[in-house]
Amino acid sequence: MLARALAALEIDLSDSIQRRLLDFAELLIEWGATRNLTGHRTVAKVVEHRLVDALALFQAIEGQVGQGIGPELADLGSGAGFPGIPLAIAYPRLSVVSVDSRERRHHFQRAVRRELDLDNLEPRLGRIEALTPSPADLVLAQAVASPQRVLEWGADWVRPGGYLVIPGGPNPHDPGEHPAIIRQGTVEYSVAGLAGEKSFWWGQRSESNRSSIAARP
Repeated sequence: MLARALAALEIDLSDSIQRRLLDFAELLIEWGATRNLTGHRTVAKVVEHRLVDALALFQAIEGQVGQGIGPELADLGSGAGFPGIPLAIAYPRLSVVSVDSRERRHHFQRAVRRELDLDNLEPRLGRIEALTPSPADLVLAQAVASPQRVLEWGADWVRPGGYLVIPGGPNPHDPGEHPAIIRQGTVEYSVAGLAGEKSFWWGQRSESNRSSIAARP
């Protein structure tokens, strides 16, 4: 199923990376049975509804901002590690900070880092508005709080010239204005094999710093 989904999205990942993505899905099912990490009960469902969605989101973001962002990524309110952990696996040259305030999810993320040997993943425990920000080129904040709060808190995590992205459903979020955000917009896209439209709001922080995004492995 994963190989077919990647082919439909025209995403080329090696067999070893695809295996690690499936290993992550298996860990999520194993831990989720006792720790309520996900409502999905099979690897196939995790692949269909979570892994593919994470990869398609990143593909859509790349389509919007092109090669204008660097390799440091922060995933705020990541829950069981989405979309940050799949992106850390799929694109090893990304350096991913994955933030969540709930201990069981943080412990799961640390276990994934250890068992899958993900040196490019840094799980952090705490609330995004209380932690010292780790400025990143791309900051993703999904289902953390109201869009207005996400913009207020998330902007501090964005490196000058970087991007804040707030994923949504068929209707893009409208977080309003922020003095540090010089450009913003919304993107609508679809995920191959899944019903329903997706969208995200994006905003670029001032003082642009041009660097190239992590290259494909």
